[in-house]
Amino acid sequence: MEFKQELETGLFKQIGNTENTLKIKEVASKCRLLKTENGLKVELSYTGPNASKYLQYVEKHREELTNYLLHPDDADLYEWMELSHQTSLTLKKHEKEKLILYVNYDPETKVLKTGIADENVTMKLGTHLMKINIDNMSRNDFKLAIYDMLLLADEIAIAMGNTELRKMADIEMVKTYLSEIYDKYIQGTTIE
Repeated sequence: MEFKQELETGLFKQIGNTENTLKIKEVASKCRLLKTENGLKVELSYTGPNASKYLQYVEKHREELTNYLLHPDDADLYEWMELSHQTSLTLKKHEKEKLILYVNYDPETKVLKTGIADENVTMKLGTHLMKINIDNMSRNDFKLAIYDMLLLADEIAIAMGNTELRKMADIEMVKTYLSEIYDKYIQGTTIE
């Protein structure tokens, strides 16, 4: 469950429950785009359980769903925005900030996390870009995860208009650094 603190009262208000909160990917799979005289329209073609919740989601997130359905390659960006509670407007507020990509690796659990942080390495924007257990991955799977993460970071930087963050998503620099982590901690295992 997630809560937010209300400014006026200081009380915590539940803003979602992972069991019944819909995700854009799930709703989009039950929608289609129709061309009309006035442009594109999102049509929900779902009549099963909780159809009213799906309909409410469509009404509330019509623009995001339209973009999601028009650009399926941007699905990771929309899913990340949903998880981090960001919108196009809130991302724009970070346009001039000095942001970096950070990597956190725990050699005991073999969990590697990447995210967007400020200069003090304080995580920003609510959620990780990538969280993986590298012990369970081949080198190719690991490289693909890095590539997907860098594409996501680049899309976020573009949505923000943050040129500094775009420079941080330099594929060669990040790939080399993360590959060194993989080689150092997965030595002795079979690498495909």
